[in-house]
Amino acid sequence: MSSRPISKSNSEPAPETFTGTLLLHAFQGFERRLFEGYRSRGEDGLRPKHGAVIANIDAKGTRPSVLADRAGMTRPAMGELIDELEAAGYVERVPDPADRRAKLIKPTAKTLARQRLAKRVNAEIEAAYRERLGPSGYRQLRRALAELVALTASGAEVTQPPSPRRG
Repeated sequence: MSSRPISKSNSEPAPETFTGTLLLHAFQGFERRLFEGYRSRGEDGLRPKHGAVIANIDAKGTRPSVLADRAGMTRPAMGELIDELEAAGYVERVPDPADRRAKLIKPTAKTLARQRLAKRVNAEIEAAYRERLGPSGYRQLRRALAELVALTASGAEVTQPPSPRRG
């Protein structure tokens, strides 16, 4: 595998570069742009790992176990993130009205503002992607990524060829 997934002269990946490596580098670039967008607006209180809560929490509150499932992480790891965010004033623990023994993790105004900012910064990044790839290339990228998500979410073996398409 190449340590440089993309050559500097063009955007053609080296033949030996795995698709997963390209996806990783694309995600890391996206994440850098996202957090640069936050910092440029004076918002630097959160780290990428906190997105596991911020991106998955419902406005009315969400149980910690649901947050962990949505983020694909263990409940103890989610508990640590919740503790950090509660200490920083981004979430609060409140009784679950459906089951008083259970707790909901509820976003504070600080989190709701961060979510609104995330939508704006994400829209800027998406616009840059559309500009770089063109409308057709952008749509193709999104369709291809959705296909890969569906493939991995379905539990299908990635090594199996896809079913023939009809039509």
